[in-house]
Amino acid sequence: MPWERALGGKTMILVNVDSKGRVMLPIGIRYQLDLNAGDRLAIDDLGDGTVIIKKVDTKALFNG
Repeated sequence: MPWERALGGKTMILVNVDSKGRVMLPIGIRYQLDLNAGDRLAIDDLGDGTVIIKKVDTKALFNG
């Protein structure tokens, strides 16, 4: 179950990693990004503890 924590004036949602390495994105984020089962995500590790997750538009990848 995610929970929120104020950090530096900004609210952050904290989630757990399960035993298989999966992270459940909160429903509000899934709605905001229009994420659905089977959607592709790109993950980038900036090396300073920051991880960026972006929804990938696969149509744009193959048409661009």
